[in-house]
Amino acid sequence: MKKVLVSLFLVAAAGTAFVGCIKNRPYVVTANPSMTADVGKFKFVASTVVPATIDTQVVDTSTTLVITGNSSDRIAPYDRIILSISNFKQKTGVFSIVQGFAGAVYYHGTAKGIATGGVVSVTEITTTTVSGYFSFNTDDGVAVTNGKFTVAQP
Repeated sequence: MKKVLVSLFLVAAAGTAFVGCIKNRPYVVTANPSMTADVGKFKFVASTVVPATIDTQVVDTSTTLVITGNSSDRIAPYDRIILSISNFKQKTGVFSIVQGFAGAVYYHGTAKGIATGGVVSVTEITTTTVSGYFSFNTDDGVAVTNGKFTVAQP
């Protein structure tokens, strides 16, 4: 009789545990990352967009947001755009490259173009994504314009 009661108790406990784990809340836990830009006459479309945050120093509280978009072009698969925002505080705004609040680099094959002017802007921050736009000119004369990005929260 004790074995039957113990078995029934274990089955009831397991059933309660499984029912307790079911969530009926429609949480959105994924993001649809994307990055596009016009690079001269070429349309850059990223196959992957990866966010990262970097703590610059142990005693400093500033954090740099880094967003890397890797090309989906089969002819130039190693092209990428890397955007950074210094001292990112999870707030929207327009960050100037000239003033040093942001930075950008465009890689095309083995060539590396470092941004000398332009902006990186964060227009929307949600619990799951960071979205914005960018535009910059590089030191080797490449104009990267009409850039847009959406990336998961790092």
